[in-house]
Amino acid sequence: MNRAELVESWPEPATADARQSVLGSDLVIEGDVVSVGPVEVQGKVIGLLRAPKIGVTQSGSIDGTVQALDLSVLGSVSGIISARQVSLSASAVVHADVRHERIAIESGAQIEGKLQRKL
Repeated sequence: MNRAELVESWPEPATADARQSVLGSDLVIEGDVVSVGPVEVQGKVIGLLRAPKIGVTQSGSIDGTVQALDLSVLGSVSGIISARQVSLSASAVVHADVRHERIAIESGAQIEGKLQRKL
């Protein structure tokens, strides 16, 4: 799959045997990260992050493009989000355009950008 195809489509659901990857709080990744299993971001990703399920912890941040079936943000995201289900907690700070099917935004979450519902 080339980069243009990655940007236009959501990831496939995780297989039953897919293991979770944890990007630790002391880790900074500059570049694209693609996983067939869930990813928990405790550190920082600068670039594309694509996985079926992505969780951004309070210490985690993403600066770039996020693609997921299920995205949960407690930390920060800047750039572009494309996810079927988006959940922004009260501690989330998002400066991104968000393409979604469903979105839940808790009171206190900070969001700046365009929301676009995709059916």
